Amino acid sequence: MRRDLVGEVIPLVERDYRADPSAEGRAIVGLSMGGGQSLAIGLGDPALFKWVGAFSAAAPQTNLEATFAEVVRDPAVRPHVLWIAVGRDDGLLKRNAAFHAWLEKKGVAHTWIVSDGAHEWPVWRSYLPQFLELIFR
Repeated sequence: MRRDLVGEVIPLVERDYRADPSAEGRAIVGLSMGGGQSLAIGLGDPALFKWVGAFSAAAPQTNLEATFAEVVRDPAVRPHVLWIAVGRDDGLLKRNAAFHAWLEKKGVAHTWIVSDGAHEWPVWRSYLPQFLELIFR
């Protein structure tokens, strides 16, 4: 995913659209498995994105210390917004809660939202405008 995003998608967008090529001008957000990818890519390579969101994410569970070492070690490289939301009836709640607890333990600022609902479109539809309002200020 990261290879295709960095090698194909970002260059295509920057070539064909008036897009800001800096991390300051980039956001990554996803839901479910895509939410896990947005966390892994957005936090694993902080030079790419300054706005990171995850909706009902398949949140990372292993190698957290190594994968996110730079973000943990250097507050200057952390995203401006790290936004994680999940429904209280979602099967991925425990996984997200564990990742949230790890971020708290490491002192990585983030927004943590547990809403009504499960792993379903109405929940994600409600998250999107909340996240977009933060990144398009």
